[in-house]
Amino acid sequence: METFAPFRAGVVAVLEDVLPDVPLWDVIPDDVAELPCLVVGLPGGRPGAQGPVVFDLDLTVFVVGRRTSAGGSEVELVGLLDEVFTAFGGTRGTRTPAGDVVAVARVDPRVLSVAGLDCPAFTVELEASTTTC
Repeated sequence: METFAPFRAGVVAVLEDVLPDVPLWDVIPDDVAELPCLVVGLPGGRPGAQGPVVFDLDLTVFVVGRRTSAGGSEVELVGLLDEVFTAFGGTRGTRTPAGDVVAVARVDPRVLSVAGLDCPAFTVELEASTTTC
């Protein structure tokens, strides 16, 4: 039974479709020239509150901006965050090609290290539910 791979592939497909000009990575890049970018993390999950048939999936998308010293980097970063939020329908969610309805569960600011330099970023926690039988 495939659960996690289609979920992650669906998230990637939405980002590629809605934001085709934004670099998309599966790991934090090691070159600041690749910024700003999006990084799709690894999926996780837990049994749903609805019972043993439903499994709640989660995945983090990192929205990574250019170093703070770069002019306009914060405006650019927050604008990109808005685009990611909109791509997933905010808290309403959007349907991926894999059929999952993926919605934003949480957004948090943070700092990530890229090539040893601190870069502003956001984590966008996505959630979906799937049946396991």
